[in-house]
Amino acid sequence: MSVPILDGKKIFVLEDDVNNLAIISSMLRRYGATIFFDTWGVETARTIKAFMPIDIILLDLMLPNNVTGYDVLTAIQAIPELANIPIVAVTASDPDREMKKAREKGFKGYISKPIRTKTFIKSIAHVLQGGEVWGDAPES
Repeated sequence: MSVPILDGKKIFVLEDDVNNLAIISSMLRRYGATIFFDTWGVETARTIKAFMPIDIILLDLMLPNNVTGYDVLTAIQAIPELANIPIVAVTASDPDREMKKAREKGFKGYISKPIRTKTFIKSIAHVLQGGEVWGDAPES
């Protein structure tokens, strides 16, 4: 049964680990979102454009083949149609090292893995409403 907190929202997930992708997608779908995804790469920016309009992008920071989430973020920001979509890092990277950098680069949030089911959906909903989330605490 779906809980409609994310009904009608189109969410793009970039995650290279199929298990994490399955968990994230399942949670988001349970709350009513439509999910699009890619497994990695700077080419993701063009893939996202094909699924427009997208409401939010969830982006892993650690990707294969020497590509980082920051590389993908830069590619997304370079496309005018995508530049205003909120992007949240969802990552196992060390938050003490990466959270400040993610904020400076233009992410609207940082959610650490493993994902905490109780706060994950609330955090995504908060960003969709114009807020930011850094760790487990949504910010206005």
